[in-house]
Amino acid sequence: MKRTAATAGHVLSRVLPGVEQARTYERRWLRADLLAALTVGAMLIPQGLAYAQIAGVRPAAGLYAGVFAMLAYALFGPSRHLLVGPEAGAAILTATALVPVVGDGGPERLASLAALLALMVGAVSLLGGLCRAGALADFLSRPILIGYVNGAALIIIGSQLARMFGLERKSNEFAGQLHEVAANVGRTHVPTLLLGLGIVAALVAMRRFLPRWPAPLVMVALTTLAAWWFQLENGGVKAVGPIAAAAPSFGLPSLRFADVRTLLPAAFSLALVNYASSVLTGRIYADRFGYRLDAHQEFFGQAAANLLTGLTQGFPVSGSDSRTAVNASMKGRTQLVGVGAAVVVGVFSLFLTPLLSHLPLVTLGAIVIVAAVYLLEVKPVLRLWRVRPVEAVLAVVTTLGVLFLGILQGILVAVALALVDLIRRAAHPHDAVLGEREGMPGWHDVEGHADAETIPGLVVYRFDAPLFFANARFLREQVRRLVAESRQPVHWFVLDASSVFDLDITAAESLEKVCHELTDEGIVFAVAQARAPMRRMLKRSGLAALIGQDLLFPTVGAAVRAYLEARDAARATHDGEPVSSPQVH
Repeated sequence: MKRTAATAGHVLSRVLPGVEQARTYERRWLRADLLAALTVGAMLIPQGLAYAQIAGVRPAAGLYAGVFAMLAYALFGPSRHLLVGPEAGAAILTATALVPVVGDGGPERLASLAALLALMVGAVSLLGGLCRAGALADFLSRPILIGYVNGAALIIIGSQLARMFGLERKSNEFAGQLHEVAANVGRTHVPTLLLGLGIVAALVAMRRFLPRWPAPLVMVALTTLAAWWFQLENGGVKAVGPIAAAAPSFGLPSLRFADVRTLLPAAFSLALVNYASSVLTGRIYADRFGYRLDAHQEFFGQAAANLLTGLTQGFPVSGSDSRTAVNASMKGRTQLVGVGAAVVVGVFSLFLTPLLSHLPLVTLGAIVIVAAVYLLEVKPVLRLWRVRPVEAVLAVVTTLGVLFLGILQGILVAVALALVDLIRRAAHPHDAVLGEREGMPGWHDVEGHADAETIPGLVVYRFDAPLFFANARFLREQVRRLVAESRQPVHWFVLDASSVFDLDITAAESLEKVCHELTDEGIVFAVAQARAPMRRMLKRSGLAALIGQDLLFPTVGAAVRAYLEARDAARATHDGEPVSSPQVH
């Protein structure tokens, strides 16, 4: 009975990670979690309004989307720190997908399509979780993460530039947004620009000198009060205007097969982008705080957040880099932060939204821009360049791809380039000729140790990669080169296979050719220190029989001793003249 209960508890904790977090919660975390919840909630209010406007839906939808997304993810999400809700990247993709579909349907049609898209994103994410597609996260490396974050940050900044200049944004593409601002800079509304720059300066100063203050909320309150007191709207400073405070209705949006078919590519794109960005951000904080993030469960967390948001007339949501960073900086420890922030935003949405009717739109733009600027990662790119330039290039390519091809396309291009680089390195892996060093046991790379000496007539060669179709020819060419360039005739060639953990059929055939070529030249071919998977492949392919069981050695040292014994025996038999193919018994 106890065993059954324990098994049920284990399954429940895997399906509902939030239950496990609540069960293991420590009281000493409560103060930090509540402070983080208040700060995150204050941050989400202006951001939710701004991102809802990017997506094209009513501002209050951004608030409610944050509430329901955080509650759903707190129950199903695997990360203790990731906060899900309205985000600029998802909002931009949503707007891009909906504009061609909505036509002349008006706000209600747009809201229904946004909710439908959220449901479809949730369904695709749920499918990914059921298919155990979390292995996709293994293809998202650190350079891709850096490139994605930088690209997303620049997209966020581009989406708000027109608002900072008091202009109308018409383009949903980064290049188009820059062109719009540059082409219309002469029409800049100077009071709006000055107010925006002042807000940016204040946000940066508060972040620097008052880091624990909810700076976005402070600026929302101050600028709303200033706009009301000085009647800034009469001077041309645009405001949010009345916000519908009614609670969202629960239910399915209008379902039309034509809409589902049209939005399906966008749903897959959003689901993949949401998953990629969220799992990468979640892994950063999981590594930092010392816990394991279940990449498969992340699909279920994203699915729950988007399904509940779609059922409450919201729009697609994703993990928030900026709010998650604030959560971590405030020492938040669990998803209680998300639950608390949802309560804060929910209370505000139901009772306090009339206070924001005079809020200048430029305030929202400035808040989003400052958050995006602090997301930019320039130093990590420079560090990558110092350590491994090819990965710095990969990060930059990811950024450019996200900016000019789109978020999903940019990530896919970066993953493809990373795989190409992986194949390139695997096709020409590190290898080494081994020799002895006086006073040091074992066999060492002669290139890395000037005092390492080889034994005349013997080549010990280590291949530092799995043997497969991409590097099989490289191995043959290296063997031929080493034999041809040897200063003394080669009698034995020993392959140190300690790093070869796999062998495919193409490589096995190539190794067979190597064996025949060396034998034809009177050279003995031996293999040392083959791992169990390679030994099995050698046996199955017939190579073990071709090479000879007596020439498959457990260590390099054993192979060298066998060569020396064979050489000494040959010299004794032939009056000091070595034979070309000594036999080992």
